[in-house]
Parts: sequence; structure tokens; C-alpha cells
Amino acid sequence: MKNRIRELREQMGLTQEQLGEMVGTSRQAIYAIETEKFEPSIWLAYDISNVFECSIEEVFIFEESPRKSRAESSRRDSQWLLDK
Repeated sequence: MKNRIRELREQMGLTQEQLGEMVGTSRQAIYAIETEKFEPSIWLAYDISNVFECSIEEVFIFEESPRKSRAESSRRDSQWLLDK
């Protein structure tokens, strides 16, 4: 999921480590979220948006992904099991 964390973090003069400490996670987790390798829980996204005094939608950009969503994949797998 695309996000503006790096931009907002740098505007506030925060390092990844400082932001991680503020929201109770590691610098590595912040890096992974910034580089779109990891999607945070809704609670972590909420905490991050609170640090920046923004709404979640202002920090995280919810766009259609070319990858299948986890929910869609899960529904397909569940249907396959029901069809057996």
C-alpha cells in the first residue's frame, strides 16, 4: 500500500527509529512500511497517522493493486474448498 510516511516523517524531522519508538514498533518495521514491503495493522496505521496529526487516508493511499487482495484470495480459496 502506498503511503506518505517518509515525506511526513522528514517534514517533522523524525528518523525511522524515532517514529518507531513513538508508535511502539521497530525502525525496521517503519522502513518496511515506507517501502511498501509490509502493510501495517489498522491500529499501527492509526497510531502513525496520529503522530502526523492526519487522518489515515492522508497517510496511506488506498489504490487498486495489480495484486489480488488477501480478502479476494481468501474468498477464492474458501470457495474452492466448498466446491470439493
